Amino acid sequence: MKYELIIVSLLDGKGPTGVEMHFNQLMREARACGITPLLVSPYPAGRLWARCALWLARHLLRREFTELVVRWVNSKVLEAKLCALLEGRSGARVPATLYAQDPLSAKIALRIKRQHDCRVVTVVHYNVSEADELVMQGEAKRGGALWRFVSSNEREALPEVDQIIFVSEFMRNKVLQRLPVAARVPNIVLPNFARAPAKAGTAAPSLAGDMIAIGTLEPRKNQAFLLQVLARCNAMGWPYTLTLVGDGPDRPRLEALARQLGVERQVTFAGFRDNAAALIPQHRILVHAARVESFGIVLIEALAAGRPILAPAVGGITEIFRQGVEGYYWPLDNVSQAASILVQTLTDAPAYQRLSRAATLRYHDRFDSRRLAGQWLQTILDRQPEQSPT
Repeated sequence: MKYELIIVSLLDGKGPTGVEMHFNQLMREARACGITPLLVSPYPAGRLWARCALWLARHLLRREFTELVVRWVNSKVLEAKLCALLEGRSGARVPATLYAQDPLSAKIALRIKRQHDCRVVTVVHYNVSEADELVMQGEAKRGGALWRFVSSNEREALPEVDQIIFVSEFMRNKVLQRLPVAARVPNIVLPNFARAPAKAGTAAPSLAGDMIAIGTLEPRKNQAFLLQVLARCNAMGWPYTLTLVGDGPDRPRLEALARQLGVERQVTFAGFRDNAAALIPQHRILVHAARVESFGIVLIEALAAGRPILAPAVGGITEIFRQGVEGYYWPLDNVSQAASILVQTLTDAPAYQRLSRAATLRYHDRFDSRRLAGQWLQTILDRQPEQSPT
């Protein structure tokens, strides 16, 4: 089959990340437009040399150098797969579009473009920079080998692609300030989108808890702040419940902190869920505490479910919902004030209903897949899809 839209990623599409959520949703919308997409990732490697190299790296090298070797090996596997795929497209009616999900994938796609007729489009998902994000996750040291490798991928790839898509104005400003030469590339800000939750009937969904937070359990996501707010609400006489959806390296520390704060009976560690957005309508409010966020798909899923949001005014978050309209920005440096905002939001019934109605309207006006998916596909493919997504 001569695929027209080829998603290029270092991820296999089966994980919980916002990147995978993005391209999986885009592939569903492409199919609804009569476009057959294909995901190309290094997994499974299927090559003995690659498996041996990865095994040796993981057993013999320090963590940062292991990650560096893993990325290098995966890049070679990805390049070989793309070469084989593009060689089979000779005589295709239209050139293939390689839609890269990260700078290294974009760099590989540009190598392929030297040999094959194709278009290379990349999207900026990362926060501030991919290198800084690895530092925040504890996987790289600033100025170290991995940091330099990842930074060089961005510098080399972004100025050479055919189109750059940013998911927020915040990230466009950050990248173009750091890399002014990339401004010569056609670029656009397109917010992420989500489908509205399926309606199971006219009855309101039964509530499973008060607050829900969805995201990888890692330092940047800052779920410890949510536990501190929960404890402060207890002291104020409001024993709310919190569901933490997601897994990650911070889980043991967060479970210990919940016990230390005396809120372990009020917190549900739900782990990774395939369709976490389906849990949002079962809670009264979505809470978010990331220290930096380029966008935050989970926030538009909350709007789609008609749930108010409490989140910090950082990164691209202020482009998703408005203060006092669909929710409130709460301070990450003042637990007491944040707890007061939470209590006020959940106890003022008329205001809560107003926020909820505004959330639904905001979703339909700005982030509905029926409104945005066609624009995404038109930008990526440089042509109008034949039929609108349904």
